[in-house]
Amino acid sequence: MEPPRPIRYLLWQSAFLLRVASLLVPKARRQEWYNEWHAEVWHWIHFLHESGRLGPASKFDLAKHLWGAFSDAAWCRWNRETVVRAIHEKPRTARFCMAAISIVFLVIVAGSEFAPTIRYSFSRLPFTEPDRLAELSFHANYVHYYSDTLFRLAGDWQAKSQTAQQVAGYSWDTASISTYRGALPVNAARISSNFFEVLGNNAALGRIFHPGDEHECRCIVISHELWATGFRRDPAVIGKNVEFYDGTSTIIGVLPQSFRFISPEISVWAVQTNVTKFNFATRTGTVMRLKPGVPLENAVTEFRKFADESGFRFVAAEVNSLKSSIQQGMQVYVVFTLLALAGSAVLLIGRFTRGGLAREHLSSRDRFRWWLFFAGKTILLLATCFIFSLEFTRRLSLMFTGVVSPVAGPASTWLFLVTTIVAVTWSYRDQTRRCRICLKRLGHEAYVGVPSYQLLDWWGTELVCPVGHGMLHVAETHASWLEGDEWIQLDDSWKPLFEEQPANLP
Repeated sequence: MEPPRPIRYLLWQSAFLLRVASLLVPKARRQEWYNEWHAEVWHWIHFLHESGRLGPASKFDLAKHLWGAFSDAAWCRWNRETVVRAIHEKPRTARFCMAAISIVFLVIVAGSEFAPTIRYSFSRLPFTEPDRLAELSFHANYVHYYSDTLFRLAGDWQAKSQTAQQVAGYSWDTASISTYRGALPVNAARISSNFFEVLGNNAALGRIFHPGDEHECRCIVISHELWATGFRRDPAVIGKNVEFYDGTSTIIGVLPQSFRFISPEISVWAVQTNVTKFNFATRTGTVMRLKPGVPLENAVTEFRKFADESGFRFVAAEVNSLKSSIQQGMQVYVVFTLLALAGSAVLLIGRFTRGGLAREHLSSRDRFRWWLFFAGKTILLLATCFIFSLEFTRRLSLMFTGVVSPVAGPASTWLFLVTTIVAVTWSYRDQTRRCRICLKRLGHEAYVGVPSYQLLDWWGTELVCPVGHGMLHVAETHASWLEGDEWIQLDDSWKPLFEEQPANLP
């Protein structure tokens, strides 16, 4: 019987969807399943047409019913109880936990373009013969120096030094520069005209400073990041006049992308002028290229003597290799990460010692798996916090301001501290709520006691391993600091209670 023309296309659409859904049904039952669903939909459409109820609302209800055929077909192939149980139990396993953290770690690494800040910090320095470079720095908080005095002394020290071939001064601070995106706050450094010559660097675009530039031009060199974000990689930026500090300066060069210095947020480099600048001691210093074959220890002795005899009170003057100074900030992050890992392990040991883990008859294999899982999980979390804090503060700053903001460094430090505390706390708490044998997250939470007899609170909470290995008792009120969580290992007599019932296969 030919269906009426108004519902012919609707019947064809329904049959097509049902055919697609039937592909999920096992082949032995596919035709029977399709006939059953097709007959139901066929009669439904004819009834709606003959009763005059076939409208937009009824068609929408029919569409929802047809899409439900896909879930029905899926449950014909896979057992519903098995799938639901797996969805509920899989997230409790240690393997799922490690996989989830690993995925988050890889997403953050890929999203940060594979951690360029960290890679640059531990890669080979982009300087000529970096092993011959040293730095004189000051670590005196809240002490100020006239930076032009240091520039003058750098020239005097170079003339009379027996260990250094060249010496150049630097002094960095915050400033503002006009770009294609408007005025942007940046970290800017004033340097001696031979600064890049000492380091052995050249410009990727334009030129670097030459001796005499401090008298002949008011010029600046910008970082690759500022050129890419603030000036849209415009090669015509060379020779362009921009507003910088309190006047107009000319851009004469763009540094290579790999260039970095002690403060990686420095975006503008200006040659030292006769303008007197009062600056923090920690933001000033000199770089020096040692003579061939001269050990660093000799330069340390000589330049500390220069600083003491200069007539100025240089507080906490230190001479280090430039490589160690550049990597010092990253090393602090690494040390703090290791301390956080060690501290969380000590807390966990104390918690489980009070909770009776040391008294349990666990095999060496179970104990090893327990601590290996905790160490792996915590290290992955700390590495994720490490990369996220360092990279994404810089990327957010570049995204919203076009440059690495002067506050990006302090912000990444505080973000790293906060995320590390959160990560270690979660890892510690997650570990205490896992089975000591199979490492599954404990469930079946039950309260113990009578609230009205315990100052309106429960006596404790009991959590049970889903497989039946043991039970954890968490006390709500601690009588003393020695009291803690108590792990009770269940014997074989409890196993029938946790055995899975055989699924009813279709």
